[in-house]
Amino acid sequence: MTSDNTLFSSPKTLKTVMVIFAIFLGCLLGADFLIHPHASFTVDGWPEFNPLFGFLSGLALPVIALGLSFLVKNGK
Repeated sequence: MTSDNTLFSSPKTLKTVMVIFAIFLGCLLGADFLIHPHASFTVDGWPEFNPLFGFLSGLALPVIALGLSFLVKNGK
């Protein structure tokens, strides 16, 4: 017996959560311009470095995982 009554099963609830996340993300990106970073390296001081680094890391992780899966395959 399956139940489709989960937190995100309602399109209205899902849209509300996505709007809240988008507003929160916009606030964080705006705060990145207002707060002076104390950079350890040159690239740390670039505007929007942290969001860009996080995005590129998120793109790289599946590629690395795919490469590792080919590396550890048993040859079957």
